[in-house]
Amino acid sequence: MSIKIMFFRFSFLITFYLLFLNFSFLSSKELAKFSDWSAFAEGEGKNLACMVVSKPKKSEGNYSRRGDVFAIVTHLPGQNKWNEFSIVAGYNYKSNSNPDITIGDMKFQLFTSGSRAWSFSPSDDEKIIKYLKNSMKMKVVGTSSRGTITTDMFSLIGFSKAYSKINESCKKK
Repeated sequence: MSIKIMFFRFSFLITFYLLFLNFSFLSSKELAKFSDWSAFAEGEGKNLACMVVSKPKKSEGNYSRRGDVFAIVTHLPGQNKWNEFSIVAGYNYKSNSNPDITIGDMKFQLFTSGSRAWSFSPSDDEKIIKYLKNSMKMKVVGTSSRGTITTDMFSLIGFSKAYSKINESCKKK
């Protein structure tokens, strides 16, 4: 990926995070809960955001304290942004670390900023969504700024239904 594209994507994500997604789904309207995933919506018109969110079923690592951990897929129809996959780690990631996610038999790497990690491109987001819909679990392995390696196991039960709900709510074609 070119530096220009990566800079644009990174700038957008940081702006979005600072202005909106700073855990705003915690106060958003829950549309529905499907097993281990919940669908949320926030705002309206050009400011509408829809997201599916899940917490890990199991977390491992040699840490004494850690914040909330989430896997998130976000739609921003007013900005024509769809299927943005991210992880909130519950700690700040080590600089230049690239967490690994394994979904089914497919492995992806993410890039990080602070406590968040994202895929490298919209095409990777599309692949990740495909595997999330067709698999039973996801493993995320990351490294904290202190060098602690963590492993988070997510159930994917309910992902497809929650994802369909946000597609409906955000009118994804």
